[in-house]
Amino acid sequence: MSIRAPVISTINEQGRDEMGANDLIVKYHSVDVRTRSRLIVYSNQKAVVRVQGQITGVFDAGAHDLQTPANPVSQFFSRLQYSGNLPWEIEVLFVSTARHEARSEGVSQTKELVAMRYQVAYFFTVSDPAKLVNSVQFGELKYTVDALAAFLSPIVDQSVSQVLNLVSLREVYANLHKITDAVAASLRSAMEEIGINLIACRIVRLEPEDDTMRRIVQYLALGVDTLQAVRARLAEVMASKSDPAATNMMLGVPYYPVNLIVGGSLPGLEQLIPRREEKKEQ
Repeated sequence: MSIRAPVISTINEQGRDEMGANDLIVKYHSVDVRTRSRLIVYSNQKAVVRVQGQITGVFDAGAHDLQTPANPVSQFFSRLQYSGNLPWEIEVLFVSTARHEARSEGVSQTKELVAMRYQVAYFFTVSDPAKLVNSVQFGELKYTVDALAAFLSPIVDQSVSQVLNLVSLREVYANLHKITDAVAASLRSAMEEIGINLIACRIVRLEPEDDTMRRIVQYLALGVDTLQAVRARLAEVMASKSDPAATNMMLGVPYYPVNLIVGGSLPGLEQLIPRREEKKEQ
Protein backbone atom coordinates (compact mmCIF):
# COMPACT_ATOMS: atom_id res chain seq x y z
CA MET A 1 0.00 0.00 0.00
CA SER A 2 1.29 3.42 -0.94
CA ILE A 3 2.18 5.75 1.96
CA ARG A 4 1.59 8.84 -0.13
CA ALA A 5 -2.01 10.04 -0.04
CA PRO A 6 -3.64 10.08 -3.50
CA VAL A 7 -4.98 13.07 -5.41
CA ILE A 8 -8.70 12.71 -6.04
CA SER A 9 -10.22 14.38 -9.10
CA THR A 10 -12.08 13.57 -12.31
CA ILE A 11 -8.78 13.37 -14.23
CA ASN A 12 -7.77 9.73 -14.67
CA GLU A 13 -4.28 8.21 -14.95
CA GLN A 14 -4.23 8.86 -18.71
CA GLY A 15 -4.88 12.57 -18.20
CA ARG A 16 -8.43 12.43 -19.56
CA ASP A 17 -11.31 14.12 -17.78
CA GLU A 18 -13.96 11.55 -16.82
CA MET A 19 -16.62 14.28 -16.52
CA GLY A 20 -18.11 14.41 -20.01
CA ALA A 21 -20.65 16.83 -21.47
CA ASN A 22 -23.45 14.31 -20.92
CA ASP A 23 -22.48 13.40 -17.33
CA LEU A 24 -24.17 14.72 -14.20
CA ILE A 25 -22.48 12.62 -11.52
CA VAL A 26 -19.10 10.89 -11.72
CA LYS A 27 -18.01 8.64 -8.87
CA TYR A 28 -14.29 8.56 -8.07
CA HIS A 29 -13.01 5.35 -9.64
CA SER A 30 -10.67 4.21 -6.82
CA VAL A 31 -11.44 2.95 -3.32
CA ASP A 32 -8.06 4.12 -2.02
CA VAL A 33 -9.29 7.23 -0.17
CA ARG A 34 -7.33 7.83 2.99
CA THR A 35 -6.66 10.55 5.56
CA ARG A 36 -5.15 13.73 4.09
CA SER A 37 -6.16 12.76 0.55
CA ARG A 38 -5.99 15.78 -1.74
CA LEU A 39 -9.34 16.58 -3.35
CA ILE A 40 -9.23 18.70 -6.51
CA VAL A 41 -12.56 20.12 -7.70
CA TYR A 42 -12.56 21.83 -11.08
CA SER A 43 -14.79 24.62 -12.35
CA ASN A 44 -18.42 23.73 -13.10
CA GLN A 45 -18.14 20.95 -10.52
CA LYS A 46 -18.94 20.26 -6.90
CA ALA A 47 -17.71 17.29 -4.90
CA VAL A 48 -19.97 15.39 -2.52
CA VAL A 49 -18.18 13.27 0.10
CA ARG A 50 -20.14 10.39 1.55
CA VAL A 51 -18.78 8.42 4.53
CA GLN A 52 -20.39 5.06 5.23
CA GLY A 53 -23.43 6.06 3.18
CA GLN A 54 -23.92 9.49 4.81
CA ILE A 55 -23.01 12.81 3.20
CA THR A 56 -20.46 14.64 5.31
CA GLY A 57 -19.56 17.56 3.06
CA VAL A 58 -20.02 19.36 -0.24
CA PHE A 59 -16.90 21.02 -1.68
CA ASP A 60 -16.75 23.86 -4.20
CA ALA A 61 -14.12 24.34 -6.91
CA GLY A 62 -10.56 24.31 -5.50
CA ALA A 63 -8.19 22.07 -3.52
CA HIS A 64 -9.28 20.42 -0.26
CA ASP A 65 -7.84 17.95 2.26
CA LEU A 66 -10.09 15.03 3.23
CA GLN A 67 -10.25 13.56 6.73
CA THR A 68 -11.37 10.00 7.48
CA PRO A 69 -13.37 9.20 10.64
CA ALA A 70 -11.15 9.47 13.74
CA ASN A 71 -11.36 5.91 15.05
CA PRO A 72 -7.88 4.38 14.69
CA VAL A 73 -8.69 1.07 16.45
CA SER A 74 -11.59 0.17 14.13
CA GLN A 75 -9.63 1.36 11.13
CA PHE A 76 -6.67 -0.86 12.08
CA PHE A 77 -8.74 -4.07 12.23
CA SER A 78 -10.74 -3.13 9.15
CA ARG A 79 -7.58 -2.60 7.16
CA LEU A 80 -6.31 -6.01 8.22
CA GLN A 81 -9.55 -7.60 7.01
CA TYR A 82 -9.57 -5.79 3.67
CA SER A 83 -5.80 -5.95 2.99
CA GLY A 84 -5.06 -2.33 3.77
CA ASN A 85 -8.05 -0.57 2.12
CA LEU A 86 -11.45 0.30 3.51
CA PRO A 87 -13.72 -0.42 0.50
CA TRP A 88 -16.04 2.55 -0.14
CA GLU A 89 -15.60 3.83 3.41
CA ILE A 90 -15.35 7.22 1.75
CA GLU A 91 -17.10 7.91 -1.54
CA VAL A 92 -16.31 11.00 -3.57
CA LEU A 93 -18.91 11.95 -6.16
CA PHE A 94 -18.31 14.83 -8.55
CA VAL A 95 -21.48 16.65 -9.62
CA SER A 96 -21.60 18.85 -12.72
CA THR A 97 -23.00 22.35 -12.14
CA ALA A 98 -22.84 23.33 -15.81
CA ARG A 99 -25.91 24.00 -17.92
CA HIS A 100 -27.32 20.86 -19.53
CA GLU A 101 -30.01 20.06 -22.06
CA ALA A 102 -32.25 17.00 -21.92
CA ARG A 103 -34.98 15.82 -24.27
CA SER A 104 -37.99 13.61 -23.70
CA GLU A 105 -40.23 12.28 -26.45
CA GLY A 106 -43.28 10.10 -26.78
CA VAL A 107 -46.72 9.68 -28.34
CA SER A 108 -50.03 11.09 -27.11
CA GLN A 109 -53.52 11.53 -28.62
CA THR A 110 -55.88 14.34 -29.48
CA LYS A 111 -59.59 14.40 -28.71
CA GLU A 112 -60.26 12.51 -31.97
CA LEU A 113 -57.67 9.85 -30.95
CA VAL A 114 -55.17 11.06 -33.55
CA ALA A 115 -51.73 9.89 -32.47
CA MET A 116 -49.35 12.85 -32.02
CA ARG A 117 -45.60 12.48 -31.61
CA TYR A 118 -43.95 15.09 -29.39
CA GLN A 119 -40.47 16.04 -28.25
CA VAL A 120 -39.72 18.36 -25.33
CA ALA A 121 -36.37 20.06 -24.70
CA TYR A 122 -35.54 21.46 -21.27
CA PHE A 123 -32.47 23.21 -19.92
CA PHE A 124 -31.33 22.95 -16.31
CA THR A 125 -28.50 23.20 -13.79
CA VAL A 126 -27.86 21.30 -10.56
CA SER A 127 -28.63 23.61 -7.62
CA ASP A 128 -28.28 21.15 -4.72
CA PRO A 129 -25.68 18.40 -5.39
CA ALA A 130 -26.30 16.65 -2.07
CA LYS A 131 -30.02 16.36 -2.74
CA LEU A 132 -29.36 15.02 -6.25
CA VAL A 133 -26.94 12.37 -4.97
CA ASN A 134 -29.48 11.22 -2.38
CA SER A 135 -32.37 11.19 -4.87
CA VAL A 136 -31.02 9.22 -7.82
CA GLN A 137 -29.71 5.69 -8.11
CA PHE A 138 -27.07 4.44 -10.51
CA GLY A 139 -25.19 1.18 -10.51
CA GLU A 140 -22.09 2.25 -12.42
CA LEU A 141 -19.62 5.09 -12.01
CA LYS A 142 -21.71 7.70 -13.84
CA TYR A 143 -25.18 9.19 -13.85
CA THR A 144 -25.93 10.84 -17.19
CA VAL A 145 -28.35 13.38 -18.66
CA ASP A 146 -29.99 10.56 -20.62
CA ALA A 147 -30.70 8.71 -17.39
CA LEU A 148 -32.32 11.83 -15.95
CA ALA A 149 -34.43 12.25 -19.12
CA ALA A 150 -35.63 8.65 -18.77
CA PHE A 151 -36.52 9.35 -15.13
CA LEU A 152 -38.53 12.47 -16.05
CA SER A 153 -40.14 11.04 -19.19
CA PRO A 154 -43.37 9.81 -17.48
CA ILE A 155 -43.87 13.27 -15.95
CA VAL A 156 -43.49 14.93 -19.35
CA ASP A 157 -45.88 12.45 -20.96
CA GLN A 158 -48.56 13.06 -18.32
CA SER A 159 -48.25 16.83 -18.70
CA VAL A 160 -48.54 16.72 -22.50
CA SER A 161 -51.48 14.31 -22.42
CA GLN A 162 -53.54 16.26 -19.89
CA VAL A 163 -53.79 19.14 -22.38
CA LEU A 164 -53.58 17.31 -25.71
CA ASN A 165 -56.33 14.80 -24.90
CA LEU A 166 -58.86 17.62 -24.52
CA VAL A 167 -58.27 19.48 -27.81
CA SER A 168 -59.03 18.59 -31.42
CA LEU A 169 -56.45 18.29 -34.16
CA ARG A 170 -57.32 21.73 -35.53
CA GLU A 171 -56.83 23.32 -32.09
CA VAL A 172 -53.51 21.65 -31.22
CA TYR A 173 -51.17 24.38 -32.39
CA ALA A 174 -53.42 27.13 -31.03
CA ASN A 175 -53.00 25.53 -27.59
CA LEU A 176 -49.26 24.93 -27.88
CA HIS A 177 -48.54 27.49 -25.15
CA LYS A 178 -50.81 25.60 -22.74
CA ILE A 179 -48.88 22.39 -23.35
CA THR A 180 -45.59 24.20 -22.79
CA ASP A 181 -46.81 25.77 -19.54
CA ALA A 182 -48.12 22.44 -18.23
CA VAL A 183 -44.85 20.64 -18.99
CA ALA A 184 -42.74 23.44 -17.47
CA ALA A 185 -44.79 23.49 -14.26
CA SER A 186 -44.58 19.72 -13.79
CA LEU A 187 -40.87 19.58 -14.60
CA ARG A 188 -40.03 22.47 -12.29
CA SER A 189 -41.82 20.81 -9.37
CA ALA A 190 -40.23 17.40 -10.00
CA MET A 191 -36.73 18.82 -10.51
CA GLU A 192 -36.81 20.92 -7.36
CA GLU A 193 -37.40 17.75 -5.36
CA ILE A 194 -34.11 16.28 -6.59
CA GLY A 195 -32.00 19.45 -6.39
CA ILE A 196 -32.20 20.64 -10.01
CA ASN A 197 -33.17 24.11 -11.24
CA LEU A 198 -35.18 24.29 -14.48
CA ILE A 199 -34.03 27.16 -16.70
CA ALA A 200 -36.32 26.87 -19.73
CA CYS A 201 -38.61 24.40 -21.45
CA ARG A 202 -40.02 24.29 -24.98
CA ILE A 203 -41.84 21.97 -27.36
CA VAL A 204 -39.53 21.27 -30.29
CA ARG A 205 -41.75 18.75 -32.07
CA LEU A 206 -45.50 18.13 -32.10
CA GLU A 207 -46.95 16.46 -35.19
CA PRO A 208 -49.20 13.53 -36.20
CA GLU A 209 -47.42 10.20 -36.08
CA ASP A 210 -49.04 9.06 -39.34
CA ASP A 211 -47.27 10.37 -42.46
CA THR A 212 -50.51 11.09 -44.32
CA MET A 213 -52.05 13.03 -41.45
CA ARG A 214 -48.81 14.97 -40.99
CA ARG A 215 -48.72 16.03 -44.66
CA ILE A 216 -52.39 17.05 -44.62
CA VAL A 217 -51.78 19.22 -41.54
CA GLN A 218 -48.84 20.84 -43.32
CA TYR A 219 -51.00 21.62 -46.35
CA LEU A 220 -53.71 23.05 -44.10
CA ALA A 221 -51.11 25.32 -42.51
CA LEU A 222 -50.43 26.78 -45.97
CA GLY A 223 -54.05 27.87 -46.26
CA VAL A 224 -55.25 24.97 -48.39
CA ASP A 225 -58.79 23.75 -47.72
CA THR A 226 -59.34 20.25 -46.38
CA LEU A 227 -60.53 18.61 -49.62
CA GLN A 228 -57.67 20.04 -51.64
CA ALA A 229 -55.19 19.02 -48.93
CA VAL A 230 -56.44 15.43 -49.10
CA ARG A 231 -56.16 15.45 -52.91
CA ALA A 232 -52.63 16.86 -52.68
CA ARG A 233 -51.56 14.07 -50.34
CA LEU A 234 -53.14 11.40 -52.55
CA ALA A 235 -51.46 12.94 -55.58
CA GLU A 236 -48.14 12.80 -53.75
CA VAL A 237 -48.62 9.09 -53.00
CA MET A 238 -49.65 8.37 -56.59
CA ALA A 239 -46.68 10.28 -57.99
CA SER A 240 -44.29 8.25 -55.81
CA LYS A 241 -45.69 5.14 -57.55
CA SER A 242 -45.35 6.72 -61.04
CA ASP A 243 -49.11 6.84 -61.49
CA PRO A 244 -49.93 9.07 -64.51
CA ALA A 245 -53.19 10.16 -62.87
CA ALA A 246 -51.34 11.99 -60.05
CA THR A 247 -51.68 15.39 -61.73
CA ASN A 248 -55.38 14.88 -62.34
CA MET A 249 -55.86 13.95 -58.69
CA MET A 250 -54.13 17.15 -57.66
CA LEU A 251 -56.28 19.26 -60.01
CA GLY A 252 -59.47 17.36 -59.22
CA VAL A 253 -60.30 16.55 -62.88
CA PRO A 254 -61.07 13.14 -64.43
CA TYR A 255 -58.27 11.16 -65.98
CA TYR A 256 -58.54 9.80 -69.52
CA PRO A 257 -55.92 7.61 -71.22
CA VAL A 258 -53.98 9.25 -74.05
CA ASN A 259 -55.25 6.97 -76.82
CA LEU A 260 -58.81 7.85 -75.92
CA ILE A 261 -58.05 11.60 -76.14
CA VAL A 262 -56.51 11.35 -79.63
CA GLY A 263 -59.38 9.29 -80.91
CA GLY A 264 -58.12 5.80 -80.24
CA SER A 265 -60.12 3.04 -78.67
CA LEU A 266 -59.75 0.91 -75.60
CA PRO A 267 -60.68 -2.75 -75.32
CA GLY A 268 -64.30 -3.01 -74.24
CA LEU A 269 -64.95 0.71 -74.78
CA GLU A 270 -67.72 0.00 -77.27
CA GLN A 271 -69.72 -1.74 -74.59
CA LEU A 272 -69.62 1.37 -72.40
CA ILE A 273 -70.85 3.78 -75.12
CA PRO A 274 -74.63 3.72 -75.53
CA ARG A 275 -75.90 3.17 -79.05
CA ARG A 276 -78.83 4.91 -80.55
CA GLU A 277 -81.50 2.63 -81.91
CA GLU A 278 -82.25 3.28 -85.58
CA LYS A 279 -85.84 4.07 -86.36
CA LYS A 280 -87.58 1.44 -88.36
CA GLU A 281 -88.68 2.55 -91.75
CA GLN A 282 -92.37 2.64 -91.97
